[in-house]
Formats: sequence, structure tokens, C-alpha cells
Amino acid sequence: MSAGRATAIVGVGYSPVFREKGIDSRPLAAQAAKQAIADAGLNSADIDGIFEYPGLPNEVSIAMQRMLGIQNLASFGDYAGSGPSGMAAALGAHMAVASGACDVALVYRSISREWGQQSGQVVFPPADGPSQYQLPYGVAGAVIPVMGMKKQRRIAELGGSEEDYGYISINARKWSALNERAALRQEITMDDYLSSRYVAEPLRLLDCDYPITGACAVIITTAERAASLQQKPVLIDSTSLGTGSRPDWTFTDDFIFGGTRDASDLLWKRSSVSPADVNVAQLYDGFTHIAISWVEALGLCGIGEFGDWVDGGRTIGPGGSMPMNTTGGQLAEGRMHGLSFVAEAVLQLRGQAGARQVPDANVSVVANAHGPQCGAMVLTT
Repeated sequence: MSAGRATAIVGVGYSPVFREKGIDSRPLAAQAAKQAIADAGLNSADIDGIFEYPGLPNEVSIAMQRMLGIQNLASFGDYAGSGPSGMAAALGAHMAVASGACDVALVYRSISREWGQQSGQVVFPPADGPSQYQLPYGVAGAVIPVMGMKKQRRIAELGGSEEDYGYISINARKWSALNERAALRQEITMDDYLSSRYVAEPLRLLDCDYPITGACAVIITTAERAASLQQKPVLIDSTSLGTGSRPDWTFTDDFIFGGTRDASDLLWKRSSVSPADVNVAQLYDGFTHIAISWVEALGLCGIGEFGDWVDGGRTIGPGGSMPMNTTGGQLAEGRMHGLSFVAEAVLQLRGQAGARQVPDANVSVVANAHGPQCGAMVLTT
């Protein structure tokens, strides 16, 4: 269990999702925030903490404070690119509430299509640090070509095939077909996956998330206060962060898993439940490799056993024994950058996920990011 005051997630909010360029994400962030506050049965005046990712100059927490008309913040945080994507803000808010730094925290992630397409790019030579060893080989921006290498390394060392990755992509569309918010709702086949073009061989286009403009928000408060609010409380049972040894996207001791295994080990040590208790998993799929590595790192199956465990995609799909990424994830709902996984886990555990509802769900694991910046959370009812 987490130290300090017990915490719970009591509100969820979304903005519409857009594919067009040039849309200002700030009003979308405010819309998602107001929806989450209302969902919790609270008012803006109840918020005394705001946490967001990634801290862009025009979207920082104090900008949201102004938009909502909040008089003062007792705690706030803007998490830049070193944290585990959108979940960094949720973990920071949880710790702030647990410690007593604030009582009701708004967490949000707003993202633009342009940011999703451009993030991670580096300045061209002259380069220093790790970049000086990557740029001569065309590895600019690191993440996409490195994800291709991670996919290739995993197949070479642990076995399996490209089809294993295809099941993640196909599964996303099975779930997104049930999600009215999703940007991509047309189901795909393995032939569609295998015929999609290479982005950085063997990484395919359908291994990659789908850039959109949109926003998502959640409200975190104490479990004690949550008990008197209008929604069924979803308790934050445990949380963890992990970097792995020699933290770097490329020059690391564990190229396949990054910090996922360290974060997972710590998560279960702190939790009141185990992997066997999980009913629904929300695992970051910015790239299909990341989702597979989290499945194995979390102990949902053994290391190198994903191909057999996924059972042709049946395990993770609707009606499967471990439903996964039930919105369609970043691959199909759109690149909300992680916080949307937390929001979906809350809806599933409340029984409010509509057509994609997993029956009798009361434990969810949420995991985010990869490489040197991993984070995870267990939610229960």
C-alpha cells in the first residue's frame, strides 16, 4: 500500500478529439478539467492542487488555475519530458495528496497533433552526449528508430514473431470500434498490419500511435473525502517509478525492457493485490513493443512468453481473460499520452465503460512509458 493518506480518483473528464492541425489545446484542457470536476461532484473552488505534463510554456498549471478562476494552489507541478508521459502528473498528484500537501488535485494532459509528430526530435550536429554516437547512423529523434531496434532485438533474443506485435495493433481496433471517442474505429486484420509500411524497419506504421489534438483530466483526493462524493471511489492501491540501470533510451543495460521490470517489481511489492488479481490492463502502447514489454514485466505472463499467452489476440480482446487497452489505446483512440489509460481504468472499475465494459472489474493495472522513464499504478475498488 502507498504511504501517507490513502488516495482515490473521483473524477474523469475528456475533451473532443481532433485530427486537424492548428487547434488550440488550451480550451480543450479547460473543458476536460471542468468535466472531471463536475464528474466528481466538486467545484473549481475545491481544487487546491494542479499537476500536468509536459509543462509547455502556455499550458502550465498556473495557466489552468487562471482559466478555472482558482484563488490559490497549495501544491502544483509541471512535469517535463523526463517523467513517464502523462502518468507523471498523476503520480505527482497522488504523492501530494497522500503527503497532505494538498487535498484535491486536478491532473490533466493536453496534447496537440503537431506536438505528437515532433516530440523527441533533436538538434542536428554538432551533437554531444549519446547523440554523437547516434546521429552518424541516422538516429535523429531517437525514439522511432530505437523502437525498431528494440522490436528486432526482442524477436532475436526472446523469440516470437512480427505477428505478436500485430496482435497489439489489431486488438486496439477491436476495442476502439466500441469507443465513440476514438479517432480510428475501423477494425484491421493481420494482413493489414503486415502490409503497413516500415517506419524504421522492422517498426511498421501500425506499430505506432496516432497523433491527435485533445485533452484528458482526472481528480485525485483522499479516500476519506472520496467516500462522500457522488462517484464510486477508485482507490490508488500502489504506485511506482522506474528508470532501470544506466538509464537511457539506447545505451542502457536492458535494451528490451528499459525500466519496466524495476517499476513492476516495486509496484507489486507495494500493492495489496497481485498480477493474478488483475481484471483489466491499461498498458502504454505508444509503440507496440512497449505494451508487450509491460505485459511481461508486470508478470501477466513470463518473460518471452507473450506470443503463446496472447493466444492469437484472444487473451487481450473483448471477452478475453485479460482485456487490455479497452479504449483502443494510443494506437486507435489517439495519442493522449498516457493519462487516458488512468481515466479508462477508473471508468472500468466504476462499471461505466458502456459497450466496452469488462464484467465485474475491480482491479486494474496501468503502466506508462518505457526506457528510462517508467511509471505504473494499481487501482482497486
